[in-house]
Amino acid sequence: MRITVTGTSTVTLPAECVAVTLTLGFSGADREPVIADTAALADRLRARLAEAVASGAARDLTLSGLRTWTATPVDERGRPAPAQHTAEVRGSVVLDDLTVAGPLLGELATVPGVQIGWLDWRLRDATVADLQPRALADAFGRARRRAEWIAAAAGAGGLEVVSITDGGPPGTFARSAMRMAEAAPSFALDPGEVDLSATLTVDFDAR
Repeated sequence: MRITVTGTSTVTLPAECVAVTLTLGFSGADREPVIADTAALADRLRARLAEAVASGAARDLTLSGLRTWTATPVDERGRPAPAQHTAEVRGSVVLDDLTVAGPLLGELATVPGVQIGWLDWRLRDATVADLQPRALADAFGRARRRAEWIAAAAGAGGLEVVSITDGGPPGTFARSAMRMAEAAPSFALDPGEVDLSATLTVDFDAR
């Protein structure tokens, strides 16, 4: 008798680092000042985050090229208003030192033209690599236990593994919480928990 079961294992740990997305830019009726102000802001932001990288608190700093576009809004009567020019730069950085994450993000959030985007709580690559064998072994154990229950219910005997299908590299899912501190300028961050999951589908022969 062939028994096919799926085992899933989840390990939950506090986040060790956080990837932050940023958007910066300005809009206005005069194109040249909008572009110049956005470019200057991008330079200042890059320099500030480069300090965090140099200190070891951050890594993987990226800033996109400057994008521009023009929109012509209309008033309530449908008449065109003066054109509005927008310049924007997008970026991201990974903060490894969570003790500086709140103050740094609070500082950046008070800078005109800067918007803090998503916070993606993560585990370090070394931690994920260490956890993978544990997660896979647990997933296999769960699959085997379920197969044993099914075999016992059917009156079958021992089990022999026929094949194993990996559901893919163990993936992570972050659950985060963030709130703005009442006393500016700072974010009070509650580091999220990260779930690392592994899934195996196992075929057994029951005799």
